[in-house]
Amino acid sequence: MSGTSTAGTKIREATLGDYAQIAALNSRNGLEVKSQQEWEHIWVNNPAYKKVPNWPIGWVAEINSQIVGFVGCIPLSFFFKGREIIGDSTHSLCIDPPYRGYLILLAKRYMKHCRGLDYSVDSSANANSYRLLDGLKIPRVPVGDWGNSVFWITDYVGFVGSALGRKGLPKLLAYPVAAILKNRDRLTKPRSRIRQSMEVSHCTEFDERFERFWEELKQANPNRFLSTRSREMLQWHYQYALARGRMWILTVGGPSRITAYALFHRVDSPEINLKRVRLVDFQLLDQNTQVLIPMLAWAVRKCEEEGIHMLEAYGFRPEKQKVIDGLAPYKRQLPAWFYFYKAWNKSLEAELRDPNVWDPSHYDGDASL
Repeated sequence: MSGTSTAGTKIREATLGDYAQIAALNSRNGLEVKSQQEWEHIWVNNPAYKKVPNWPIGWVAEINSQIVGFVGCIPLSFFFKGREIIGDSTHSLCIDPPYRGYLILLAKRYMKHCRGLDYSVDSSANANSYRLLDGLKIPRVPVGDWGNSVFWITDYVGFVGSALGRKGLPKLLAYPVAAILKNRDRLTKPRSRIRQSMEVSHCTEFDERFERFWEELKQANPNRFLSTRSREMLQWHYQYALARGRMWILTVGGPSRITAYALFHRVDSPEINLKRVRLVDFQLLDQNTQVLIPMLAWAVRKCEEEGIHMLEAYGFRPEKQKVIDGLAPYKRQLPAWFYFYKAWNKSLEAELRDPNVWDPSHYDGDASL
């Protein structure tokens, strides 16, 4: 295992045995902490990981055997112009505040590995890491608005209560403020009350129809850069979300073939008591993006039934986002630009400059893992 030392700080390759220290690092820095089984699942059950021998799971910054920083490296599969591309995604970049100066060392070690790949993605940047990515001149994805979100309020009392708590105001005000806001929306935002005009089906798993759909999607979009959406990859990606009931799979089609699907993922913010669902992927075989409307209607109703405070969606191709923007009544600025990429292969880099090649979503990278 290779490692480098700088002024008492050692940068070395991470191992699965580092879980306890990395989990503690994430916890004290306010990041999500996965169980050891779920954390290891990211690599050991990853279909792309199995294709690349000796793949590093990431790197740690270590002082006196204490891990003070970590960046994960997840192998991922992409498909473009008839060939599979094995790339990677950053994961859980974190470093303790006293050692933030060593962040660049972790980044450089990660980038040294990436130069042997064709492609890298970071679709879950935050208010700190996006500045580093911008500073390193890592390109922002050229399609989709990844700095603003549009959304529906689906539980007014819960949503207003979260907003008031964030500002330090009494939560008792949530009831009268929510009533005023709800009545105003009924009068001024009628488009937000979307109706389900087409039959959609709710699935609890990725069945064999998704494998056929992926083959047809590749054939229908040969010149589009796509994250691999085989049944095997989808099952790996969303295994734990499905097991915990935090994923909704909606389809349009029949018992043997689907023509479109939408994935909705529960992404709460416990620190501000906010319950939230996000549209993380929407794929279709034709150009009829209107099929998204009944899917959004289903999701809005489901959020209302389950007391979820908001449904949001952002970052999609213009023809998809236009449908969403025409219905969602609210918009908010996000704390960062979330989606960056780097094509290390010069030929691929030139091709990805064309915005029409892209179809980005939260399925890419680790944003919905």
